[in-house]
Amino acid sequence: MPTTFTDLVAQGVAQGAAQGATLVAFIEAHADWAGAIIFLIAFAEGLTIVGLLIPGVVALTAAGALVAAGVLEFWTVYAAIAGGTILGDATSYWLGRIYGERLFGLWPFRKRPALRQRGESFFHRHGGKSVFLARFVGPLRAVVPTVAGMVAMPHRQFQTFNILSAVIWAPLLMSPGHLAWTGYDASGLGGRAVPAGRLEQTAPRPCGLAPPIAGAPVNENC
Repeated sequence: MPTTFTDLVAQGVAQGAAQGATLVAFIEAHADWAGAIIFLIAFAEGLTIVGLLIPGVVALTAAGALVAAGVLEFWTVYAAIAGGTILGDATSYWLGRIYGERLFGLWPFRKRPALRQRGESFFHRHGGKSVFLARFVGPLRAVVPTVAGMVAMPHRQFQTFNILSAVIWAPLLMSPGHLAWTGYDASGLGGRAVPAGRLEQTAPRPCGLAPPIAGAPVNENC
């Protein structure tokens, strides 16, 4: 069982990779419901402590690749991520505001004292703007909004930082997946076929030297 903040990060990365790939495959297979699915993943990612238990960031980042591939539409994904994270953090805030100290006595909070200590220290060091900053600091997303509620941070101030950080974070979260897709050849990503119309939009690449292979067809474009 991890006991330090660094252990929590390492565990999340290790578990998230495989599970995130499964979620991405599910999103792609149910593209008609992608907006709702991504919204729910983003909501869970922003929900207090639950964000540590699901590979939300992995799946949401990879959604950027599905946007670049033409499988999903940018504004649908953007709105789903931003809306889900705003609602998730707002829910975390109110859980902290209503239940206070009792919330940290429940599982899995009581199993992760290091995360609580790091979240409280971060909030007291940065004040209200910690709600904005924590959005970009991994596991702190799962606890700082709850701490803000516990210390009775004014709701209007919390929502200002919450909304502002979400609308900035959403495209930043999508960009690695988007760039990863566009950096590959038009032949596909990881064996996935390029969506219809993608090949026509891709500029031809210059030919490079390669060792001769017996029986290999000649590339007429070279």
